[in-house]
Parts: sequence; structure tokens; C-alpha cells
Amino acid sequence: MIKLLVLDLDGTLWDHLDASSLTPPYTRIGEDTVVDSQGTRITLNRGARWFLAKVYGRITLAVASWNEWSKAYELLRVFGLDHYFGYLGIEPHPHKHLVLEKILKWYKRRYGETLRPDEILYVDDRRIHLEDIYRHIGRIRFLQMGVDIQDFYELYRRLEELGLG
Repeated sequence: MIKLLVLDLDGTLWDHLDASSLTPPYTRIGEDTVVDSQGTRITLNRGARWFLAKVYGRITLAVASWNEWSKAYELLRVFGLDHYFGYLGIEPHPHKHLVLEKILKWYKRRYGETLRPDEILYVDDRRIHLEDIYRHIGRIRFLQMGVDIQDFYELYRRLEELGLG
């Protein structure tokens, strides 16, 4: 059973690949689309809003993102998604295993439980962090957006197969 779902942001939650390169303020121009002050469009990936609403309260959600905190957090806020996540691990470095270690410490403090690697599902559009994650955290479950799953509807089906909540 999966107890913790960790999502990447760039290329995973939304289509833009580098939120740190954006220029706030952001303006929401549709339910799932935002533009920055330079006119760059950022759109949530298919089913993202539906998925977060569907699993919220059934599983713990966290973010592990290699980004500048203020820009990525503001995007989450403007999209109206920030409240879904128990932990926002948004840090300006490529060491996702360090962010995951912080998320797991937070989880233990909050729930009084140490998670086994098989109880964690990490979703990212790139595999580059997996070797370090497996070495430092263990063999957590991983799905690559755009390869293993194409959208959040498919992620939901896979999460149900693995055991949700």
C-alpha cells in the first residue's frame, strides 16, 4: 500500500520544464493555465487538478522539486493547489534524495511512523535522481511521467493497483 506520494513539479505536475526561469507575477487565464509577466504559458498536465482533489485526504502528498522556492510556490498558489500538499520540498539544487530525506523526517514527526521504501511512490518526468534516491532512501516505487504514465488519470489507476491510502 502506498502511504506517501511525492510529485515533481516541472514536466510532471505542469508542462513547463523550469519554473525557476519564469518571471512573476503570474496570472491565471483558465482553470489549468497560468501566464507569467513575460507571457509564458504554464499548463497543468492532463488530469492533475482532478487527481489531487480525488486523492486528497486518502494519501499524504508531498512535492520534491528542484526550483527556486518563491517562483514554484507562487505557481502552486495561483493554480490553487498548494493546500493539497503536506510538505513542499522545493529547493534550488538537484539532490532530490536530500529533499526526500526531509520529507520522510517530516512524515515521521507528523504521523509517528517510519515509512518503508515500498510505501512511497515518487513521480517525476526524469530518472536522473533515482540512483541517489535508491542509494540513500531505498528502492522506493517510481513512475516516470511521459514514459510509465501519460497523465494523472493513468497515475490514479496505477495508484489504485498499488493500494491507495
